[in-house]
This record gives sequence, C-alpha cells and structure tokens, in this order.
Amino acid sequence: MNVESGVEMPVETGRPDGSTAAVDVRMLGPLTIRRHDVTLALPASRKVRGLFAYLVLARHAVLRSQLCELLWDIPNDPRGELRWCLSKIRGIIDEPGRRRVETRADTIRLDMADCFVDAIEIDRATQRIDTLTADQLRPLATWFAGDFLDGLEIDRSPAFNGWLTAQRRRFRGCHVKILEQLVRQVPDDEALQHLDTWRELTPFDLRVHTLLLNILARHGQMREGEEHLAATVQLFGSEGLDSAPMRDAWRSARTQGESVSRVRTAAAPDMERNDTVAAAPRRGSIAVMPFADRSLVIGVRGGIADALAHGVIARLAKLRSLFIIAQ
Repeated sequence: MNVESGVEMPVETGRPDGSTAAVDVRMLGPLTIRRHDVTLALPASRKVRGLFAYLVLARHAVLRSQLCELLWDIPNDPRGELRWCLSKIRGIIDEPGRRRVETRADTIRLDMADCFVDAIEIDRATQRIDTLTADQLRPLATWFAGDFLDGLEIDRSPAFNGWLTAQRRRFRGCHVKILEQLVRQVPDDEALQHLDTWRELTPFDLRVHTLLLNILARHGQMREGEEHLAATVQLFGSEGLDSAPMRDAWRSARTQGESVSRVRTAAAPDMERNDTVAAAPRRGSIAVMPFADRSLVIGVRGGIADALAHGVIARLAKLRSLFIIAQ
C-alpha cells in the first residue's frame, strides 16, 4: 500500500491507461505524459524534458541556481532559459484551476500529488519488496519499457548526464529486485522468462545464472545447462571475471537434478503398480445370488439351481468391464 495524505492506497492504483490519475507520467523508458487519457506531444527541447524529469523526482523545492548549473554549461542567460523551460512545462501539466508548477522566492517545485509517476511508485514498492505477492509484482515488472528516460542524454550538460546515469543505475536495481522476488514466487516456466530479462539487465550477476542453472537441472535439461554454462564462462572470461563459482553452482545443481531423476525413475514401477491397484476398484462389481430349488431337501447343495447360478457367473466373467465375485 502507498500512503498519501494519511490514506493507504494499493500499488495497482497507477494503471497503465492512467485512468486513476489526472496526469500519467512514464519515465521507465522514453518519457511519455498522458493527461486525461490523451498522450501529450512533448517539447523537442531535451532540456525542457530533462528539467521536468529532474523536478518530478526532486523531494524538495530546488534552487534556480542549482537547476541552471545542472542543465547549462555556459549559457548566455541561464535564468532566462530556465524561465522559458518552465513556461513549456506549465503548458504540459498545468490545467485551469490546477497549477502544478510552484515558484516561491528563488525555488521551483512540481506538485504531482494527484498524478501517477511510474518511477515514484516503483521506488516505493521496492522499499517493501519482501511484502509483495506475485500478483502485485507482475504489473510492476511490466512498467519497465526500457532504461530510465531512454534517449534523453543532453550534450554539454555533464551534471545532468551524471544524474541521469545514477538514476538509471538505481532503477535498474529496482527492476532486478522485482524480478528476483518474482522468480522466487512463480512456477519455473514463468520464472525462466523473468530470468531472461534479469540476465539482460545484469549479465555478470552470479545470482541470475545460479537460479537459471538450478531450474534447468531440476527439470533434467542438462544439455541446456551445459550450453548456458559454456556461453557464460566465455562471457565472464572476456571481462576477466572468475567463473569458478558458477561452475561450482552448476556442479551442485546437476548433482541434485540427477538425484531427483533417479528417485523418480526408481519410484516409477511402484507408481504404475499403485495405479493398477487403484484402477481395479473402479471396475463394476457384480455378485450372482444363489437360486433356491424348493423341490430339493433344504440344506442340500447341487442340482439345477446351483448349475443355473454357475452358468450365469461363467457368462458374466467373459465381460472384461465387470469384476465377478466367485460363487
């Protein structure tokens, strides 16, 4: 749950269609902004978009001088350019009766209380990642459409690019946390899909390769495990990294997988016998009651009555679908 104004809100309130927020901001990928379900055309200026993103994630009001140093190397009129950028941002997110760009004294702040921002929601969710279920984690994983602010590097703005690099590293870590938690909760077939995404994000993370090898060994996919190990060892070697821990992990996973396979093989005959025994009671059973021949002396067996019962039993016994109880 998120807490806003003292009210708990579920993570799912930020839906991809933005139906629960006046403004829907997507930063985990190319920057996109939707207002009342309409995707807005963003200014061509990277500095406008960069300034907007920086202010969205700022926890407090930011000094104008700090923003000028962030985005402009040696501008002719930094404060004038900053005012121009703010005017563009106002055109995007301000509405009649709702001003979200706040300027006080020498500071600037964005009031996004009634907006959905995927990066902020992901940050909140990962702070309590251990409490989230697979059903809560799955939609979070789908919000990652690429790197944070994909393609928004700004030439001759080293301070901004440094901030951008740090944020990308942070949110990549958030993505990995969500995927790792998912892998530990979902079935193996789904876990493999999340592991592939995780491996693309952090190809040199030993944890993702260990989990992948364990799943392959658990399902008896030894050939696939060997191929993955060989490719990853080569990858690690190209970067001068030690692959010995991964070899050890595969050796352990393979041993456990082979042990499980032997247990299953040994149990198979017993399982078949059990299935046969269990199937027997499912056949229809019938008992032929004895006939009474009142012409004979009571208590004496034999005669036409017993012969008739024996004949009925013999004929019924030819039907494989029935289990015939002996006389």
